Amino acid sequence: MKMKKQVKYYLLNVIVFTFCTLSVHAQTTILPVNSYGVWDRSNAYNISVTTDYNYLRGKSADVNWEDVQPNNTNQYDWSEIQTILQEALNNNQMVNISVGVGPDAPAWIYANGVPSVLTNDTEHPNWTQYPYYLDNDYKTYFFNMIESFGNFLRSQPANLFSKIAYVQVKTGCTGDEVAYKGTLLNTSYTISDNQWRTFRLEVFEKFRLTFNTGNSSTQIGLLFNNIDPVDEPLEWQWVTNNVTYGFGTKGGAYGRGHHLSDELDFKATWTPYLVNPQGLHLFSAAEMDQTWTKPFYQINVPLGFYWGALSGLNTGLSVWLVTQSALQEAQSKPELHDVFKMFNKYSKQMYPSTADAAYSIFHEGLNSKNTVKFPENIYGQANQSNQARYIAICNAYAARGAQMDHVFAATKGQVWQRDQQTGYNDAGWIIEEGNYERWITQINPDATSIGLFRVRGVINASSSKYDRFARSFENSSGKNTMYFKFNSNVFSLSDPASLTFKITWLDKNINSTWALKYYNSSGLQTATTITGIGDNQWKSTNVTIQNPIITQNGVLGSDFMLVNTDGIDDIFHGIEVDITRTGTLASINYNSENVETLIFPNPTSSMLYWDKNIVSDEIIIYNSKGQVVSNVNKPENNSLSLLNLEKGIYFILFLKEKNRVLTKKVIKE
Repeated sequence: MKMKKQVKYYLLNVIVFTFCTLSVHAQTTILPVNSYGVWDRSNAYNISVTTDYNYLRGKSADVNWEDVQPNNTNQYDWSEIQTILQEALNNNQMVNISVGVGPDAPAWIYANGVPSVLTNDTEHPNWTQYPYYLDNDYKTYFFNMIESFGNFLRSQPANLFSKIAYVQVKTGCTGDEVAYKGTLLNTSYTISDNQWRTFRLEVFEKFRLTFNTGNSSTQIGLLFNNIDPVDEPLEWQWVTNNVTYGFGTKGGAYGRGHHLSDELDFKATWTPYLVNPQGLHLFSAAEMDQTWTKPFYQINVPLGFYWGALSGLNTGLSVWLVTQSALQEAQSKPELHDVFKMFNKYSKQMYPSTADAAYSIFHEGLNSKNTVKFPENIYGQANQSNQARYIAICNAYAARGAQMDHVFAATKGQVWQRDQQTGYNDAGWIIEEGNYERWITQINPDATSIGLFRVRGVINASSSKYDRFARSFENSSGKNTMYFKFNSNVFSLSDPASLTFKITWLDKNINSTWALKYYNSSGLQTATTITGIGDNQWKSTNVTIQNPIITQNGVLGSDFMLVNTDGIDDIFHGIEVDITRTGTLASINYNSENVETLIFPNPTSSMLYWDKNIVSDEIIIYNSKGQVVSNVNKPENNSLSLLNLEKGIYFILFLKEKNRVLTKKVIKE
């Protein structure tokens, strides 16, 4: 057991060290995890001056083509971007960069043969005309600008270049990836879906050639929008087949609200690439635009941001680009700073084996599409437009606080909802059904607790953000224990030295008692027992436990539990856990000086060989995330084939009678 722990500690530390040493080089391909979080979309804050915002991980450098090339010359002015890069360097931030095109193209292109296209759009008064994108002259001017853009960024000094996070690919109006806003006044400039797709892919290729080829030390990762595998399969196929350097996806409107339609579908599509990815590894970025000023958010702004942040995390959002007006709101509502810091903390928890925090925030969503939970013969036909079904479902949960404030909004998509929804809906279409969680799972939540909505009644501007959803014991039905487990990989490479729990609960009933219980080497233990005073206020209890045993071997496979210790039903908002692991970076055990000659070739594209003096009866191969990808018993001929492994970094652990002989980092080409 002791040797096993030593192996785990060693591997964890080597992998953490590798992440740290590689992040400087990896930032241009896949965004460094330590820069995940809230970014300044409007480049409004110098965090060295406005220190209240020192949690901002990055900022945007968004310029318009008309500003960088105002005249028909080969002269481009990229100085604004360089200034932002310098400020980011001074403040240790990252920068995402884009150039607005389409209606933000310079006026001189129209005097030089590019057809001017007019629409009836009134929502964007600055966009007085659009180019005809398929015009060859427009493509020439556009592609020349992209080349200048790439040459400028890739020629930056190394210290400034290191702050470039990614370049967003823009082909049409802003980042929306459409050609025009509004209806064309001259239909001869109509662009069909196939024509627009072809144009977009031409632009994709130009960006790829400009930023992803040539000198490998100055390549820059790209961010694409509208490449959904379901909705835009051809674009998705092109990007995944051709962009081999690394890329991200612009998406995650679910950070702009909660119970928005189709959240579960979006989650199922994207989180496999965004959270603990096993193959293709992406990052995602999305804005918090002016949605927060709309009626849905304005009911209770901190509550809106809090549950929007959790929804964004639930769908794997990496970078939350928050607009200036929303950041300014934190000056009058400091609680927003806490929400943004929470997003920073949890967005970077990408891999379970290296996570230093986890959470389970309690929530129940009444998904009208779920005909198992809500049979059609009881609640009505399951289609998005059936308003009566939403109402019937909420009526069944009315005793728990569920209701529909704006039932028509549930029949619409998330874009309409963000703009026009006027109240909270507890039932919706393909909304998240369970808790918002990362690396902690509540086991059988509906069988061991009940979901609550609008916990202390009508929600208004003075309500707590915790009032929106919660879970409770239900003594009358025997639901007196909530069971939880960590993801099985959280402690696959190390054991927990300590876990610090933050339990948020409602002190509703005087003298009501509950307890947090966990396991250690002596069996089931009580970490804390709480007695309420009945003031009906939300409270947080913090408790640290030492050397717990986390093996999913408790009741129902649990690692810890909340227990009702009397007959009164207690109400909880959620559990957050800070993780301290055994082993530190200083304990890295570097291999002997002659290991390079003992294990060879490295890098390798196929076979790995080792000296006959290395005696091993078992080899375990870990990827850079700490996951076991291969286990070889009794290797023969002092060799090992890596042909079936993808390109990347691996750790080869040599064992003899379960004792570590050595571990070697190997690069598979």
